[in-house]
Amino acid sequence: MATAACAPSALRPSAEAQAATRAAETPVAVADGVVADRARGEVRVRAEVACNQGWLEQAVCARGTRDHESLLVIDAPARSVHAAMLLVGFEPGAPGSWREAPGTPGGIERVLPAGPGVELWVRAGGREVPLSSWIADPGRGRRFEEHPWVFAGSRMRARRNGSGHDYAADRSGSIVGIVTFGDEVVAFREVVPDRTDVTEPQWQARTDAMPASGTAVELVIKVPKGGTA
Repeated sequence: MATAACAPSALRPSAEAQAATRAAETPVAVADGVVADRARGEVRVRAEVACNQGWLEQAVCARGTRDHESLLVIDAPARSVHAAMLLVGFEPGAPGSWREAPGTPGGIERVLPAGPGVELWVRAGGREVPLSSWIADPGRGRRFEEHPWVFAGSRMRARRNGSGHDYAADRSGSIVGIVTFGDEVVAFREVVPDRTDVTEPQWQARTDAMPASGTAVELVIKVPKGGTA
């Protein structure tokens, strides 16, 4: 599973767009349902609760991809989320990866994702809670740390017809990962192989903390108080 970061020219807002966002006194709509608010250091994304019970592969996905194994779905393309994050000051790193490696501990080799730390929140019903508070491991009594994600930035992938490149997360719908597919916009800090014969499922939706499936919410991506470095 490759882990190349986005090409330098990929999904980079123009200098004019960056300057306009920095100077803006009001939030900037990057796409329908995606707002960059540099003054508050956050990106707001219109979302909907997808899965509020069972095993999880992703925390957030694009609608019509992994909805049955993701906490939230969004209708905006992944590239719009990426662009909005650039506009509020984030710099992308690279997704994580793993491979089978006989003779190593556990039989696999992990490459951790790179990138600045990201805070993920959900606004719903007048409240704001960490997205991680909706994830748990009931069998072992574990919960996620509060903000265990980094801005990996997905990657560019060559088109099969050789006509250029696409943003990988636009194809896969990998917005915020838990399992490591290697193309996440925002990646879980740990590497969790995407094969159950290698690693058993670990994380589930915390049903008692979540609203019903179909509930409209807002995903809020924040620059940590200490900055993105």
